[in-house]
Amino acid sequence: MAWTCPICERDLKNPNQWHNCVKVSIDSLFEGKAPELAFVFDTILSEIIDWENVVVSATQNCIVFVHNQTFLVIRPMKKQLDLKFYAEKELEGAPIIKSTFYSGRYENHIRIATLDELNETVFAYLKQSYQLL
Repeated sequence: MAWTCPICERDLKNPNQWHNCVKVSIDSLFEGKAPELAFVFDTILSEIIDWENVVVSATQNCIVFVHNQTFLVIRPMKKQLDLKFYAEKELEGAPIIKSTFYSGRYENHIRIATLDELNETVFAYLKQSYQLL
């Protein structure tokens, strides 16, 4: 499924696929951020990493989760993680902060600052995005 870029060591779907070829560690994206964000990310990662054929890689600004296509993008902000994921229908109400129609599906955002904000609803949204793509 995956091809690893020999320069940045990022796992990609296709050989020679276009990407922002910069070698970035996931840990570096959490430097200068609220300490709990790394724990929140690790909790999300520990849930998703066991799903079949998931490839995780870091870009300059975010962590990308791919299963056939990108199904989750986590962008560490100063005090929150912005989770972008996809759905067939528009999602409204908490914890959704934004839902935009893009390329035949809805792009949704949730912002999480603490472990307490991670719940079954959030993980259900992420699983649906994984299954959609």
